[in-house]
Amino acid sequence: MAKLILQDGTEVEAFTADEMKAAVEKETGGLKAKLDELLGETKTAKQRARELEEAQTAAEEERQREKGEFKTLYEREQQAKKELADKFTEFQSKVQRQEISLEAQRLAGQLSKDRDRSELLAEKVAQLAKHTDAGVRFEIGGVEVEHDKVLAHLKSKYPFLVDASGVTGGGASTSSNHGGAVKKFNEYSGAELSDIRKRDPAQYERLKTDYYGTGE
Repeated sequence: MAKLILQDGTEVEAFTADEMKAAVEKETGGLKAKLDELLGETKTAKQRARELEEAQTAAEEERQREKGEFKTLYEREQQAKKELADKFTEFQSKVQRQEISLEAQRLAGQLSKDRDRSELLAEKVAQLAKHTDAGVRFEIGGVEVEHDKVLAHLKSKYPFLVDASGVTGGGASTSSNHGGAVKKFNEYSGAELSDIRKRDPAQYERLKTDYYGTGE
């Protein structure tokens, strides 16, 4: 440090140029170090922020991917459940139809031993049947009825399908059959009656009317 004498004779000390330069460099060096430190911290903070943002983006993408996969799996599961339920319903309906058919055939067999007539009667019986939790039941006019009522209804409405031994009443008139052979309506088989009805409905009605005295 140099000594200087002012005009008034006062003696003072002052830094030399080298000392001033060294002091400035020392001060600025500290500030530079501090600045570098702050810049480093800022860079680290930015890096961490960027890494956090990238991690959050990746997590969101993963969440969306999992959400999409879950949705797909859920939809597949619901579709599988629906298909299974549809198959069960179809199977259940098939079983119910079979049970109705068997019951209808059983009742029809009590009215006619002729196969063709019995099949026609079974169709009529099935139209009156419904399947409930308690099994096959029958309704006539919306009223549930027992088997004997079903049989009586069929005998009354379709007497021409019932075996002769099971028919009450009816006329005994006869009808000619293509050239003079006398044959009653109830003497035809179910197959013959079905064939006549298809070929010549008018003849079928005449035969039935001649025998029973009235149409169906």
